[in-house]
Amino acid sequence: MPAKRVTKQRKIASSVLRWHRTSSQVQTTPFDTPSWNEIFSLFKDHMIVGVDLHTDRFLYTNAALQSMLGYSEEELFAMKVWDVFEEPYKSQVKSSVQAGLQTMDQVTSIVLKALRKQGDSIWLEAYVTSVPYRGGVARIANYINVTEAITLKERMDQELTSFYSALDAMPTPVVIAKETFQYANPAALQWSGYTKAELSHMHVWDLIEVTDDLMQRIQANIHRRLQGESFLGEYPRIQVKIKGELPKWAHVVTRTLWHQNSWVDLMILTDITDSVITEHRMAQERERYRELSELDGLTHIYNRRMFDNQLADMITHASASHRHLTLVMIDIDHFKRVNDQFGHETGDYVLQELAKVVQADLRPTDLFARYGGEEFMIIIPDVHLNHVKALAERLRIRIARHDFKIGTQITVSMGITALREQDTTTRMVHRVDDALYEAKHNGRNQIALG
Repeated sequence: MPAKRVTKQRKIASSVLRWHRTSSQVQTTPFDTPSWNEIFSLFKDHMIVGVDLHTDRFLYTNAALQSMLGYSEEELFAMKVWDVFEEPYKSQVKSSVQAGLQTMDQVTSIVLKALRKQGDSIWLEAYVTSVPYRGGVARIANYINVTEAITLKERMDQELTSFYSALDAMPTPVVIAKETFQYANPAALQWSGYTKAELSHMHVWDLIEVTDDLMQRIQANIHRRLQGESFLGEYPRIQVKIKGELPKWAHVVTRTLWHQNSWVDLMILTDITDSVITEHRMAQERERYRELSELDGLTHIYNRRMFDNQLADMITHASASHRHLTLVMIDIDHFKRVNDQFGHETGDYVLQELAKVVQADLRPTDLFARYGGEEFMIIIPDVHLNHVKALAERLRIRIARHDFKIGTQITVSMGITALREQDTTTRMVHRVDDALYEAKHNGRNQIALG
């Protein structure tokens, strides 16, 4: 035997021996790693969810989808994708496929009615997305059989059909709309004051008072319904423009409806005008009560009762947090002369005008109140006493220079006191009143500290 052949056989024998030694040391697992073909075969044969890959035609269908539709793979390959669906879903699928093959769209879901080979129908919930495929675009769809759930829904819809047939006899306004109104029952026509012809040229938002946000919401919801999306919508309070009358208010419930071969928006309106008016009147009464309980009826600033309550609370808060709190008392000089010389109506006018002058220079956090007669109080939180003195001096000068249009100058005297330890409302008011008395005793039209 030639030497080269012997050497080659020895190398082969040595390799086989090394393989046996190595393999005897390897710890094997119960299952070898499956191949891709094995995995695909398992999914293809045992998935309960229907799966297909398609362009306008089926490129692949798994066993579950074939079983759902009753067609063989070969039969499905010979069909257009939309051929297995009934109208209006057939047209809907056709449009969706054509659009989905033009761009890589996201996953969308839709409920469709399919016609099986055996002649009966089933409902499928489909989840579809576009994928790159051989240099172009294809679509992958997953299907779940939801026939039992839809059958139950259809039975409920059949009950609603009898309801729709009685719409004309209903006393409640009912309308059906796309972009414009398609139908209004007699109750809706009577309630709105519009004729059928007038409503047929009106958009939904032409009939209601809307903000920009509500307009966008209504338009978006109508667009979703016209695409076949079914969901319950509710607008608890909508102001409706009534022809030739004051506006009315309605509670509106809407839902998607298949009507005359297209998706539409069904709206049921409940007149809540009386309750809205009642609520408005109650709100006015509450505001009136608030004004009576908190505001001075003449000057429309806070009254004595509100001042007493707020001063107590603000003293407690400032003391606990070690913050500044200052009280300013204002009294109109020689106010009795104004009443005696010009009359009480002019005196009331002076009080109102002075309140406006003072309030214009205060912060929202300052509390300004009429304390009684021609006396006013200002509670100023979080400001050092020196700054409050400057504010008071500014107010004193501004009042003295203000033209009250009564032919005589109006001046004020002021007392100021700052919060001290262990202060109470009684102590602060007593000090500021003493300070005011000092300012008036010293000649009026000046400020004194207490």
